[in-house]
Amino acid sequence: MRLFAFGSNGSGQLGIGHEEDVSTPTQCLFEQPEPSQGSQITTIQNTNLPDESEISITVAGGNHTLLLTTSGSIYAAGCNTDGRCGPRRATKTPKEPESDNNGNILRFRRMILPDPVSGTEVSKFKHVSATWEGTIAVTSVPRSSSHDVVHGLDPDTEDRVFVLGSSPKGELGLGQNTLAPVPGTCIPSFPPTGLRITALASGMSHSAVVLSNGDVYGWGGARKGQLGEENRGARIAYSPVRICVPFFAEAVACGREFTVVSGRGRFVVLGDGGNRWGILGIPESLSLQRDEQEEECGGRRGAICYSYTGIAASWHGIYIHAAPRLGQVGPSTSDAQTDIDSDLVGGSIVAWGRNDRGQLPPPDLPTPTKLAVGSEHAIALLGDGRVAAFGWGEHGNCGPDTDSQGNVSGTYNVISLSEAVGVDGRVLGVGAGCATSWIIVT
Repeated sequence: MRLFAFGSNGSGQLGIGHEEDVSTPTQCLFEQPEPSQGSQITTIQNTNLPDESEISITVAGGNHTLLLTTSGSIYAAGCNTDGRCGPRRATKTPKEPESDNNGNILRFRRMILPDPVSGTEVSKFKHVSATWEGTIAVTSVPRSSSHDVVHGLDPDTEDRVFVLGSSPKGELGLGQNTLAPVPGTCIPSFPPTGLRITALASGMSHSAVVLSNGDVYGWGGARKGQLGEENRGARIAYSPVRICVPFFAEAVACGREFTVVSGRGRFVVLGDGGNRWGILGIPESLSLQRDEQEEECGGRRGAICYSYTGIAASWHGIYIHAAPRLGQVGPSTSDAQTDIDSDLVGGSIVAWGRNDRGQLPPPDLPTPTKLAVGSEHAIALLGDGRVAAFGWGEHGNCGPDTDSQGNVSGTYNVISLSEAVGVDGRVLGVGAGCATSWIIVT
């Protein structure tokens, strides 16, 4: 498996060996572990994923990128001045450091964290997310105590939330007036005893998790209602607080200052009542009747009556991607005002929110099989195997062709992949971050 990247790269967050922005897909580099030297690494610029698993999640902070593989490994690149990409590790050749003089990791490096409780190292993770300057990584570790075991869970392990990087506004959930975390720091007493973390997401300055019992917790910025109306008065939640949601939650997505929680066909958007970019303006086809709306969580509720692959969020937009239906192909539905019923053809996108830079899908976008949403742009893998990009692309993250404002608005760019993919290669997935774009290739 190979990974290609393009877009903003001022801190080396593309992992391509330098710090220059690129507008065409460029192959990412990975540091390869040295088998005979334990935790030491070589300086070989390996172009293939070191393990044999696949990349399942790509997340990005302001200047760093994190990859989670199906085997549980996390690879990180970009700014690491505060340890947001993990602790520094010894290199085989001391004269050739792992990063440049600015503390930036220019090739993807596997994240391995010390666990002070067990005295071992943690190298396998379940979930990962990124705030602007921080990293949140969830893992299962040996249980520190044997009491309060809940039936149905592995009695030998418990979930733990490791946090790295900077937390100027409580973004890492460590409590008020805490020092910068050292490698191996976890959010204390979280999740609650006996519960697992089943979903995780972060925005610029807040995070939210879904627990195995359907509850939702969050921390970080709260003044815009992104952690629910009940937590808004605190302005900042320095430690995890419960977010009241009127259904059993299963998934979560975070915008810049809002949160979308979904489960079993229902969802709620938590955000500022001022509704500047129309985030709370749920399309009529997805809205509940007024007598079904409840204000207990301070958001707007909706329902989805068709199969969908998930709900994604940009900084100021919400995207629902319908699940492709076998044997049926149809046009994309990108207009937020278009009526949608249970017979919706798969692959369609329903999106609403900010669109001044073309962030919402253009009307002529062909049916996508996969969709990745970044801060102000999106990348789509089309049904015919091509990759399309649209939105704000000033850093090259939508390809080399943009308008005078750096936008791909009202249309889409097809990203050239002939040289990158090769004769036998094919695109498996796409990713999008903060003005960064990613293409996963066999």
